[in-house]
Amino acid sequence: MEEPDVKAEVYLVLGFDEESDKALRVAWSVAEKMLEKGVWVVVTPTHEWLTDPMLAEMSDYPKVFVNGRLMFIGRAPSEDELVKAIEDRLGLKVKPRSEETAIQGSRSDEGFREVVFTLA
Repeated sequence: MEEPDVKAEVYLVLGFDEESDKALRVAWSVAEKMLEKGVWVVVTPTHEWLTDPMLAEMSDYPKVFVNGRLMFIGRAPSEDELVKAIEDRLGLKVKPRSEETAIQGSRSDEGFREVVFTLA
């Protein structure tokens, strides 16, 4: 089997908890599904050992990075969310931006400008 041209890395910083386990399972499942679409996803899990119970509670695991960018923190993404994050970071299936038009502008007494935009 030939290696696909498009590659992505999903790097996970995990604790020893259920949500971290779920994040790892989701990443492996998405990597399998993306391979069928011709996208090679490398899943790199890292577990952090924290001996202080207070630090473990404040750590916000799991942390999920896609191609070097932190995309999810403190919760495991769904498969759909992770697929969309990978596609976004690779520039695949980007939704075209709608045009914005300013239709009303006014200045308030405090010096702030209020503008209403409509999406076409």
